[in-house]
Amino acid sequence: MSNFDNNCYLIALTSGTGGTSEAGDLNSIYSKIFYNINSGSPGVAPPAIPPYEIIILGEFPNSRYFSIGLYDNHSAVTQNITDVNVVPLTSNDINPYEPGVPFVSGQRYGAVVNLGGTPGNIQTGCMMNGYNFESNSMDGTQRHPYINWNFAPTFIQEGHGNLAHEVDTPTHTNPNQAGVIIIRSYLDLTAASQATTPHVIIRDVASGCAYPSAYVNSLANVVTNSSDTGNVWLNQQQVQEHNVFANWQSGECWGIVPPPYNLIQWERQDEYTPGANPDAAYLIANVPAGLPQTLASMGEVMLIQFQVPTTPPTPCVYGCSRSGNEQMRYMSISFQITGGGTLASLPDSCPSNPLSPCTPLIQDPNGNVSLVVGTGVPQPSWVTPANGYTWLDLSLLPNYTELNEIAIRHIVPSSWFDCSTQVVPYKVFEATTTDGDKNGITGLMGIYSPWITEPVVGSAPSSGLPATATPIACPPGKLSCTACDVYPSGLPAIISPTNQQCSVGPSNTVMVTKVVTQCADLPGGGGCEYVVVQPSPPLNIIGQGFGYLPLGLPYTGNSNFLEINDATQVWIAGLTGSPCNVSIGEWSDGQISLIANVNQNGLCPMAVGDKLTVTVTNPQTLTSATLGPITVAASSGAGTRKPKP
Repeated sequence: MSNFDNNCYLIALTSGTGGTSEAGDLNSIYSKIFYNINSGSPGVAPPAIPPYEIIILGEFPNSRYFSIGLYDNHSAVTQNITDVNVVPLTSNDINPYEPGVPFVSGQRYGAVVNLGGTPGNIQTGCMMNGYNFESNSMDGTQRHPYINWNFAPTFIQEGHGNLAHEVDTPTHTNPNQAGVIIIRSYLDLTAASQATTPHVIIRDVASGCAYPSAYVNSLANVVTNSSDTGNVWLNQQQVQEHNVFANWQSGECWGIVPPPYNLIQWERQDEYTPGANPDAAYLIANVPAGLPQTLASMGEVMLIQFQVPTTPPTPCVYGCSRSGNEQMRYMSISFQITGGGTLASLPDSCPSNPLSPCTPLIQDPNGNVSLVVGTGVPQPSWVTPANGYTWLDLSLLPNYTELNEIAIRHIVPSSWFDCSTQVVPYKVFEATTTDGDKNGITGLMGIYSPWITEPVVGSAPSSGLPATATPIACPPGKLSCTACDVYPSGLPAIISPTNQQCSVGPSNTVMVTKVVTQCADLPGGGGCEYVVVQPSPPLNIIGQGFGYLPLGLPYTGNSNFLEINDATQVWIAGLTGSPCNVSIGEWSDGQISLIANVNQNGLCPMAVGDKLTVTVTNPQTLTSATLGPITVAASSGAGTRKPKP
């Protein structure tokens, strides 16, 4: 590897904050490069080299959070390696994201993106012995397993969708053809240099030797750090269809935190966002049009109050480390405008010597924040950090009048912290009560979800904006507004043009009607009928009454709410105590999409003819339903269409 880790072979990734059009966090660095296997887009020729692989090289950054994400040609994530899981490049390097391990500069990592082809006899001088690339291996030919509108017949029947969702087959005959690598680093204190900046090497699969970067760049169709070029390689028809599907899906709500306690409600974002971080979840408050101008004309400000989860003291330069007992790795609040631009991002805390401007959220000893946002009103003299306030003047920023949403970002919550944005279902309001009838006004996140008011700013402190910031107070007689609520026992109301009222509806009877693997057919086409044998099969469970998973999404592990039983091979997956677990991407009342982590490395084997049963338990009502036996089909002949009798 040392023969290729030099300027002759290295190709740099482009870096930025994503704050111009990607709703990025301004306290982050996103490094990106596109790759082309065999794009198929009009005018894009296949790479003019034999099968190749991408070697990623870099140094562990001195940052709060870091990850390597791989996305397919729908701009949807297929694999992701979170910092703590990145194996160092050699036995002499260390991973500074391990609990109790302080940052030391110069610690290297490497990863490989496999894009097909068969390794040959690796030539002398091209070997990678002693380097842990394969420990951080990702498969660039894989497609994302979730967000499949082929299981949403109404979407197609109502004329919203124009194309079937493009998926792979059980025999991997429709692999991904292009994509993008995104490396994220938040609150990064690493000084940029050639050694610290992530870069890639393009390596021939058969010989193991690297191609000179000048040659690769001259081909203009292998890798590129140009978004203009790379986006052409992606399947923009499918990207657009994903966006249409996301917009078509209805918002839902059990309740609201009512005025005067909160004036703008919070909702978890769409499941699909191009290039979304699987380690993060976002709570969105849609800002009424013209609010900045209205506040200024009325002499008002936004007062945003919430509690910040405990986070690590990293990064620093004095030997600090994370304990592993924090509630969350990172959180921030961002103010965004139409088109995906970010005006400002305020993190839970800032390092003492940031490389770029950083405004922290001022917290009291319990993590309570009182953020005052001005849009033209001068800063009140008592709204200072000394009095417990954070002040943000949006009117100093270009285009602030276009403010259209506020976003709460939670990254890597601890498994035992059950008040993060991850526990809120996609496109569902966080609040669970409408009038405090449960002896409180609360939601799934309690006061980790902000309350927004709009006090008038006078010449002196007032009850709306007191001299010293005070945390959210429960209304008189209400005791539980600060607690994180459990899921209501019934379904949330569907928000539509004809219904703007939140409510808790009745639960559906639990029923499992179908369990299938890949579905490459439009609804009504006759396909999507089988569970097909393959390693780590993607499973879609269709029915009703499944409720909502309280463990957060996405989720990998076992639980008391799902059981996959192979009576032939005598194993169970997904249930607490099972030898094999599942990775759940979607769990709604009518559909569960998951990867069953079975039939790999000899554990929980699956064979043609096996008899499966699948049991789903509604986490709210604790009622169950089972479907089976389901006969596992062979991959040969199990195409996208149902065979004729």
